[in-house]
Amino acid sequence: MKHVIEIFDTTSEELLQSVEIPQSYSAQLAELMGWTQPEDPYDGYDLSPEQIETLEKWTHTTLNGDNRIIQIVCLE
Repeated sequence: MKHVIEIFDTTSEELLQSVEIPQSYSAQLAELMGWTQPEDPYDGYDLSPEQIETLEKWTHTTLNGDNRIIQIVCLE
């Protein structure tokens, strides 16, 4: 299971950037996202500012910006 952060333009909904979350953060990611059910990691989620800040640290990538939709998805 691979989790990816996808960043979309709010106007065009075009995918601007895709950033993979390192597997070494799997346990911390489940805690950060509040996943409690086995199927939770497979859904897509919008990210809160606090979650985005943490994920920026983990991925060493600037994710936040103007006119962006930032989500996490699971790719199998």
